[in-house]
Amino acid sequence: MSDLTKMRSIENLRRAWRWIRSNADASFKSYFRQHYQSYAIADDALLADLADRLKRNVYEPAPPCKLYAPKASGILRPYSLITVEDQIVYQAAVNIVADRLLPKVSHRYYKHVFGHLYAGKTSTWFYRKWSDGYKAFNDAARKADADGFEYTASFDLTACYDSIDHRVLRHFLEKNGHDPEFNKTLTSYLERWTPTEQGIFHNHGIPQGPQPSGLLSEVVLSHFDNLKLKQVDFRYFRYVDDIRLFARNEHDLRRLLVELDMMSKDIGLFPQSGKISIHRVKNIEKELKTISNPSETSVKRNFVDQKRLRKRIVKLTPGAKGYEIENPTRFKYLLAHADPNSELTARLWKILDRHPEIYRSACNYLRKYKRLPRVPSKRLIEKIKEETLYQSVRAEYIKVADGRLGDIEERTLAKLVKPLWLPQSLHPELLVSMGSFLIRTGNLTSNQVIYACRHIRSWWARATLIQGLNDENIPTIGIEKIISGGIDDESNEVARVCAWELYARQVKPSRKRSQWNREAAIMLRELGVIGKVSTFCGINNSFLKLCSKAPEIKWKKLFGTHHHQAERYAVEMVSAATAVNIAAFVNVLDTFNDLLLHCIYRKDGTLGGYNLGNIGGIMNSPAALASNYPAVMNLAQTIHSKRYESLYSHPVVRGSNKPTGRISYKFLKPAKVLLEKAIRELSASKNLT
Repeated sequence: MSDLTKMRSIENLRRAWRWIRSNADASFKSYFRQHYQSYAIADDALLADLADRLKRNVYEPAPPCKLYAPKASGILRPYSLITVEDQIVYQAAVNIVADRLLPKVSHRYYKHVFGHLYAGKTSTWFYRKWSDGYKAFNDAARKADADGFEYTASFDLTACYDSIDHRVLRHFLEKNGHDPEFNKTLTSYLERWTPTEQGIFHNHGIPQGPQPSGLLSEVVLSHFDNLKLKQVDFRYFRYVDDIRLFARNEHDLRRLLVELDMMSKDIGLFPQSGKISIHRVKNIEKELKTISNPSETSVKRNFVDQKRLRKRIVKLTPGAKGYEIENPTRFKYLLAHADPNSELTARLWKILDRHPEIYRSACNYLRKYKRLPRVPSKRLIEKIKEETLYQSVRAEYIKVADGRLGDIEERTLAKLVKPLWLPQSLHPELLVSMGSFLIRTGNLTSNQVIYACRHIRSWWARATLIQGLNDENIPTIGIEKIISGGIDDESNEVARVCAWELYARQVKPSRKRSQWNREAAIMLRELGVIGKVSTFCGINNSFLKLCSKAPEIKWKKLFGTHHHQAERYAVEMVSAATAVNIAAFVNVLDTFNDLLLHCIYRKDGTLGGYNLGNIGGIMNSPAALASNYPAVMNLAQTIHSKRYESLYSHPVVRGSNKPTGRISYKFLKPAKVLLEKAIRELSASKNLT
């Protein structure tokens, strides 16, 4: 079977989709969580259609959405957002590469190579745990030092991902045994995913951001793993494009660096000469970029000594040295564990003046404020006004400010931002954050919103703005015009989002079916909007994806006039579970349970009264419900309690007063069991259905 045939198979596409959803890179996934959910609603049908188009050679990659973030050096790091469909195709292609590469490189794992380690076909995750590789990388360096290899140097590559030549990549792919047709197809996709914003196409580069790029870079970077020199005893360790050498003397180390330089020139990559420093190791621990060695005494498991932590941050950013961060990795680690504090926040502004590259860590810290105090609010607005160089930084500041300012500060920010609203020239990330803020605060007219959602160039920005629309500040007729017209959008991503909104809002499409985007039509068919028959039930259809053995119920009889509302919750809840957005899954299921209990109490007069929206209140006095519907009660109670643990719901866990966090993916399995038991109980009840 050819590599292209393997890549296009439905089994491989499903594996690719599974690994995209389990991607551990929260930063990249944050741009796509809602997009993954909309795809998950009809993923079986959409994957089948994608496989068919790939086999017929009619699949066309979409252009990327390019974002740019500052680096410590002051230059920009590119970040490429590609559509969900393109992510699946990219991952599917690299699956084939990974399977072929593994037998050739696995003997180096945790010995010489420590980053982007393929976990294997049956793994839940595409890569092995990064922290295991990073720890092994540091442990290997310690052992080299202990064994007498006391001279060291780092060999970093300049813009590695951007510089990989497609002809060089094809050379190594062919060397690994891949078909020429597969190699050509893959690099033709890469050419479509790596152009500049001006549409200038290159014959080099792989997109930074998508998960498969790390493994694909290994195809070329493994060339360095063959480093050898006669009569030279040395240690070689590589973590992605960061190579660390250890030798017994300076002369041997220089010879090794020259050899690596020649090897890099062979494949068209270039070392960062400014980062190469040959020196004798005095303290191996200071050589390592480790997060927790020695461990931070202020952070121990679930306990954080905030006072000691703040002192450590002050020590790492001395004011006498202009708030220079002495250890960026450790600083970010500590800041991630810090609670909001006025003195720390004041210090953070000074650090950001010197280090704009840590803006994400700083903004995540500021998000811990439910409402920003007056002084930090004013300072944040000043930062938004001053930050004209890095649009991604300004965008993140606006996202933090949105919903966390007082009324006066919010109006001040609106006056600042409104004149800057130029949707055809704004950076996509800034466009979304600015647009979301102005829409929420009622500072854009319906026509301005309609124009942005229909005509701005970035498909990602259009889709993301549409997903955030609500009836509070945009008239219903304006939203209906956007989503009804959007199902014929040339972007699958935008059309799919509009199809879901059409279904959720029960809006009738204004375009002829022949004009609809193909993915929008597939989704509407899966949701039962097209060719809907009387037996179709979105709730049964959704729950069968989670609990294959759950019985079907006449949900329409149980929910009555609330049926469509409940159907929407069920569909969205299952798509969140499929897209591995467990926090959203728990929150929507809690909402579904609230509506379910309302209808159960209305149907079964023996239970007493129930106020819709007061699910927490009924949890405190559940006697009648627990007696008659124990499985339903157990489901509602467990989900409602779990919701209180989510950082997306509350800052602290009620009762324990501990900080909330992310809900583990492991919770999905017991939640499915509880849901199936509740459905069986409802099915057996004569009082309800």
